[in-house]
Amino acid sequence: MAVGKIPENVSNRLLISLGLHSAAIIAFQLSLMQLISVVQWHHFAYMIISIAMLGFGASGTLLALARKKILKHAHVLVPLLMMLSGVLMMVVFPLSRTGFLQFDVFLLFSGGGGWLALLMNYLIFFLPFFFGALAIGIIFIRQSSEIGSLYFSNLIGSGAGGLLALWLMAVFFPLRVPLIIGLLPIVSGLLLSDHRSIKWNAPVGAAGLLLALVLFSTNQQLQLSEYKALEKTLHLPEAKITHTTPSVYGLVQVVHSSAQRFAPAVSFSYTKEIPGGKAVFVNGDFYGHILPPSANPNEHILNFTTQQLPYVISDPQNVLCINAGTGVAVSHALSNGVEKIDAVIENRAVVGLMKNDLLQASGGLFQAPGVKAHTLQARNFLARHSTRHYDLIVLPLLEGFGGTSGLNALREEYSYTLEGFQLMLQKLNPGGMIAVSTWLDYPPRTSLKIPATLVEAALISGIEDPMQHLAAIRSWGTVTFILKKEPLSENDLIAIRQYCNEMFFDPLLLPGLDPKDRQQFNMTGDTQYFEHLDRIMARDPLALEDYGFAIAPSTDNKPYFSQFLRLGSLRHLSEIFGEEQMPFLELGYLTLIITLIQSTILALILIVSPLFALKKSQHKKSATLLYFGALGLGYMFAEIILIQRFVLYLGQPVFAVAAVISIMMLFSGLGSRLSQKMNASARRIRSIAMLVAGLLLLFAFVLTPLLQASIALGHVFKITISLLAIGIPAFVMGMLFPLGIRFLDKHNPEQVPWAWGINGCLSVISTSLATLIAVESGFQTVIIIAALTYLFAAIAFSFSGQIFQKKSVS
Repeated sequence: MAVGKIPENVSNRLLISLGLHSAAIIAFQLSLMQLISVVQWHHFAYMIISIAMLGFGASGTLLALARKKILKHAHVLVPLLMMLSGVLMMVVFPLSRTGFLQFDVFLLFSGGGGWLALLMNYLIFFLPFFFGALAIGIIFIRQSSEIGSLYFSNLIGSGAGGLLALWLMAVFFPLRVPLIIGLLPIVSGLLLSDHRSIKWNAPVGAAGLLLALVLFSTNQQLQLSEYKALEKTLHLPEAKITHTTPSVYGLVQVVHSSAQRFAPAVSFSYTKEIPGGKAVFVNGDFYGHILPPSANPNEHILNFTTQQLPYVISDPQNVLCINAGTGVAVSHALSNGVEKIDAVIENRAVVGLMKNDLLQASGGLFQAPGVKAHTLQARNFLARHSTRHYDLIVLPLLEGFGGTSGLNALREEYSYTLEGFQLMLQKLNPGGMIAVSTWLDYPPRTSLKIPATLVEAALISGIEDPMQHLAAIRSWGTVTFILKKEPLSENDLIAIRQYCNEMFFDPLLLPGLDPKDRQQFNMTGDTQYFEHLDRIMARDPLALEDYGFAIAPSTDNKPYFSQFLRLGSLRHLSEIFGEEQMPFLELGYLTLIITLIQSTILALILIVSPLFALKKSQHKKSATLLYFGALGLGYMFAEIILIQRFVLYLGQPVFAVAAVISIMMLFSGLGSRLSQKMNASARRIRSIAMLVAGLLLLFAFVLTPLLQASIALGHVFKITISLLAIGIPAFVMGMLFPLGIRFLDKHNPEQVPWAWGINGCLSVISTSLATLIAVESGFQTVIIIAALTYLFAAIAFSFSGQIFQKKSVS
């Protein structure tokens, strides 16, 4: 039997094993993201995972450098590598939180050290992906002629792995999930073991099973960063975790402490006892307070904050609370006599908790008469319920006391885009208003971006003089803005001024306001905030461009409301605030840039290294690099854009992500399967690549209007549209990788491992790069670039007479 060939009687076992193993890798990636997000933050999880996933590129590099030696022992190596990958999945995270390997990301940026520990974390998280990818790479390379069927199994398994991870995270606590996932590669390896390899594989498999049992039976605890909100709260007197629930939305925990209080910049006139006691955390991040029911509605704590502003000038009876969290805004509305309240909350786990375990602690808030909790994305709710109109739409308090270090910079926030505010204005009754509050930040960013967005939304909605419709008041720590559908009346202005005097607040925006009135009670020595705010209100065309931070309104094309950093302003801001302070202003965005730089440098090393071993076909390497690099970039660009578009369309972010990935994997797998029956000719590959480029270019201009027009349709229609919109391009894209591998295997077989590595490296880079482009230029630019990458893939075969031989592969 020739080296690298597999007997026919094990081919079905190979496909099953490959599918299970692929499912485990994707599931482990998602579970590891959650674990690192809990103990650190999701941006740093993203940074570590990006480096770890370069294991796919590294596997291709190793195979390119030692192809013959590895394939000679493939019958032993493939199952052994799978099982080693499984064992490592079980142990790498607990190992990363022990001894000198444990580090805190904030200390890295504040000069507290930990860089060696970070590098060691990169290495240990890299290993399971490297061994797992190496096993897949060997399978692909030794049966390149059957790559269509093998890639089908790989993609179907990957799609199933995403769904499996969601189910496991909903049922088991985070530390348990990798233990279960790690069993899959062990089973995959045992399935492929024969009489020649079982003596090597049996001990590894037995050790893995025993390890899973031991770790599963132990009571392991997550050790959070000391800077996480949950960890800081647990240092309060008598603080303890009273409830923990795993969910697909993250690890939900409730903390009780008699010293925990809720008083967001409360007025100095407030003389009652500050309420508090319980708070909810998701993945270690603060989510919301549980306010105990009050015997006297007039004493609600928010009645003594700037958030009372809309109730000062109106008596709303129909209120919408967007991103209502634990229902603080709902209880506030109830205390002001509101009869009908719609509360929109994305996190089903929290809503379930509020209706069950926290029912008594919250006073049955979400089951109170007139209150309805809706578990979906706010924009989706507004679009689907076209007949509902409100007297008041309330958005939650933004940012945090002292700022958030830019940790939300890369989070899509469709409720705060121009389109979002336009839709809210359409949903207001005559005399209705929108209220949005934020903590005062320094340097001012959110407190300038909100009024800039409200002014622009008002103008687009046909309000000629937004200044007559806007009001804002400021306390020592927060500011609340309201945008009224009709002009503010004289009675409104009197009521606002009277309330400010009673609460020791200052008017910030009012028609006819004297600038001197802005500092009656809450003095500040820096008046630049007021000056820039006035420029925005006067619609100075340079007001948004002259500012050091990005405060222009976000849009559905660029929904990153909390992204304030301009790449062009980095040097200027560093000079003002100092290099050591910059990370704490915009840590999330800087992490993305660092991730992209790191992964690009490492990917280049991995791509260039095999060139020294491939000297014989020097003139043909450019086509391989161009084609498989373009596929790696283009596929991930398209996937990321489809995820972002359908999160808003389907209204359930977690399930929308799972749906998009699963549909893409399924249809790409079917495309790969069909490609096995095609001739892998240069003309055919070029035609398919051109077709993909055309489809993506069409999507750049048609997809968003299509989704906007159909967002209010029923579930059956939306599922059908989703299957077609995602499935059609995915089906065609799934053909290109296996066709390219078969073509390359015929003409330059020594480059097949290198092609596998190039595709893996560029796939990792594309995730960071696509996010950076989306933040800077918008989603439409990303999908246009995705179309161009497939055009470049076609170009690789346009000059096939020069860089490829023109023969086809049957």
